[in-house]
Amino acid sequence: MTVTASDAPRLSAWRSYLADLWRRREFAQYLAAANLRARNANTVLGLAWWVLNPLMLSLVYFLVFGILFGQVDATPRYLPHLLSGMFVFNFTVLSMTGGANSILGNMSLLANIRFPRLILPISALIESTIGFLASLVVFYALAIPVDGIWPSLRLLVLPAVLVLHVLFNLGLAAITARLVIPFRDINNLIPHFTRLWLYLSPIIWPLSFVTERAPWVTDWLPLNPMVPLTGLYRWVLMGSDLAPGTLEAGLAWSLGMFLLGIVAFVRYEGNMVRHI
Repeated sequence: MTVTASDAPRLSAWRSYLADLWRRREFAQYLAAANLRARNANTVLGLAWWVLNPLMLSLVYFLVFGILFGQVDATPRYLPHLLSGMFVFNFTVLSMTGGANSILGNMSLLANIRFPRLILPISALIESTIGFLASLVVFYALAIPVDGIWPSLRLLVLPAVLVLHVLFNLGLAAITARLVIPFRDINNLIPHFTRLWLYLSPIIWPLSFVTERAPWVTDWLPLNPMVPLTGLYRWVLMGSDLAPGTLEAGLAWSLGMFLLGIVAFVRYEGNMVRHI
């Protein structure tokens, strides 16, 4: 690809922005640590709630859908299937809400200090990533005794899958952070959107449950990013089969959402203070 003279200033501005972001990486880490301390200061269990919330919700779904609706008998290794999906989904939801809250909770910082605003959703992503990594330990703590699922050599691929997931989540966090100032109602809409997204994803139900009853849905599955993401994690964590095209769809969603979110956020960044 040829870079024209008109593109040079734009590329230079992006390089300068990314360099400034890298220089201030410790600021993002500091914000994440400070937010973690503040959020858990008045709780007995502290950081454990990052894992306990999706875990308890998973147990509710296990009782309702697994026991009452018979998914335990219909779906092999249903509890690990449910837990892995819930932990992955919760990571994304926390990143989305964290992106919006990182802006709303730091208005004075935005108004008084000059720094790359993208640091704020990045700090929120650091928080949710810590909680997600802790949840993987809990996953095996339950999956080993319940279904005999042990870590395998596929865990060597986990960092690559995590990178794809982090890129996707950062893009989403940047989008919610971009939208929350001009559209404050987005914080009220996110819970309804994510609840619908949960029911449309292969988390509570296995993919086969839907595709066997409505084969036409198969053609639409790539439109849901949770399909490739949960598929990749289950391949790594549980040794499940990987459906054709899962990796390609995961790459497309992760890179696409990352680029869309970053570009949308950075282009709007200069106007943020005016709308505070």
